[in-house]
Amino acid sequence: MKKISIYILLVAITGAAGCDKKLDLKNPQTISVEDAFSTSDKVKNVLVANYASMGSGSLFGGDALWMSELMASDGELNWVGTYPEPRQIWSKSILLNNVYVRDIYSQAYRVIFNANNIIANAGIVVAVDKAKVIAEAKFQRAMAYFELIKYFGEKPFFAGSATTLKGVPLITTPGPTAPQDPSYNLPRASVDDVYKQIILDFTDAETNLPATNGFYANKPSASLALARVYLQQDKFAEARDAANRCITVATANGFSLESNYEDAFNNDVNSSEDLFAMQVTDQAGTNSCFTFFSTDTYGARDGDIEVTGVHYNKYSPTDSRSNLFFFEYGEWRCGKWRDVYKNVKVMRLAEAYLTRAECNNRMGTAVGATVDADLNRTRSRAGLAPAIVGATLAQIIAERELEHFSFYNLISSSCLSKNLYSVR
Repeated sequence: MKKISIYILLVAITGAAGCDKKLDLKNPQTISVEDAFSTSDKVKNVLVANYASMGSGSLFGGDALWMSELMASDGELNWVGTYPEPRQIWSKSILLNNVYVRDIYSQAYRVIFNANNIIANAGIVVAVDKAKVIAEAKFQRAMAYFELIKYFGEKPFFAGSATTLKGVPLITTPGPTAPQDPSYNLPRASVDDVYKQIILDFTDAETNLPATNGFYANKPSASLALARVYLQQDKFAEARDAANRCITVATANGFSLESNYEDAFNNDVNSSEDLFAMQVTDQAGTNSCFTFFSTDTYGARDGDIEVTGVHYNKYSPTDSRSNLFFFEYGEWRCGKWRDVYKNVKVMRLAEAYLTRAECNNRMGTAVGATVDADLNRTRSRAGLAPAIVGATLAQIIAERELEHFSFYNLISSSCLSKNLYSVR
């Protein structure tokens, strides 16, 4: 019987049966395809469990975030920890045996592998849930591919001909057995083809996801994901419109900016502006941003990532966002990931406002709101006055950095791909 390795958390899908002989015992690390996808509820359980795969520490449980921060920090962060692999990423001198590079790649393909099998078996899902199940699986697949293409694409989308630049292997069919199977030793699809697939998946997700969906993928998160993809392609009109759709649907369904910036972080339930976050508790979930950004005072390591004055001094003395930094062991630390067992933020509503502002500025438009209105939403919450009038692109980009303390999704690809494909 064909087997599929379990890379997702074990949920109630085993359908265990007794065996007469020890030799007939089922391998607890595998489950038959027929069992895993035998009922509508089991398919939906696999879908839920694939969110846990997304939330692995090697992907959206933290590594996808802090790795991009180190790669793009340009003197604003220091890696001072003892682990050599993150230092390689920070210094952009990655060796062939870097386990963090290996693991983010393999974990992303585990999510894709699981999503492909969910989509292929969605026919068994009850009619009322089928479209949503497929949409969520496509959201999961697109999120994984977007990280892969940014990290492992030969160059960014706009740096040359996207139709000839090498991307990553593109897999959208189920099986055969596992991501490491020799059958998956496929050539790299073009950057353009990978982006087309990502856009197809996110578009379908945006169309068929509900406006609210607990802490799972929803319509506004799919819209914001599309805005990210289009922005990465320098398609500013499309990014603007996707961000505007995100804001329109989100605000009509109870999402809003927290009145205090600090309330958006270090929480174990989603805040009002969390469109999508990985759930972390003392029982499940991983937050590797906490592990490396926080300190042993709060239960983490001893402050592996320092915030330098190059970054900290960008905040005005009246900017309340600077309150989230804390000073320990002689250096500043980012307090967004200070506390243990707190959710990992993947998409916040604030990003949509700033994306809309940036794209309206670039296009000379005022879709949804004026550039100044969107820019001043986050600035006023941070206690900055007076309001900016006639905002420039440079001011918007600067505000994006201060609001997000992040170069996440702005990294230039190819730094990791040289490492990966030299060993394939």
